[in-house]
Amino acid sequence: MKLQDKRLSFEVVPGATLEEDVRTLRELALVAGLLVGLEQRDGRTYVSVRYGEEFTEFIRSRNAGRSRGIPTLRLSCKDVYAAKETEGARVVAARLGLPLSTFYRRCKENRSKREEEPFL
Repeated sequence: MKLQDKRLSFEVVPGATLEEDVRTLRELALVAGLLVGLEQRDGRTYVSVRYGEEFTEFIRSRNAGRSRGIPTLRLSCKDVYAAKETEGARVVAARLGLPLSTFYRRCKENRSKREEEPFL
């Protein structure tokens, strides 16, 4: 299957900012692998959106760098800080499924929380 082999078209009413709006939409849609443009057919103006099903499925289901195999635990701040003192930060970060640097950042962010609140 080729990239962007599917197409959606929407009829629009041409206005003063239509081309600028479509240009902005095109820039935003590129992130998702969509090609956006204007088409003229039968004296009407259409916004055309081309996409590929495989690529859009990949974007929709991607995990953005999070590890897939480690389930996320819901622990309180008190439990996490206690485990950090006894077992070490590296072990607790691995248990939570976080990289060590992210674990330290979350520890810093969670300092102001109460002990019974969840460690996020």
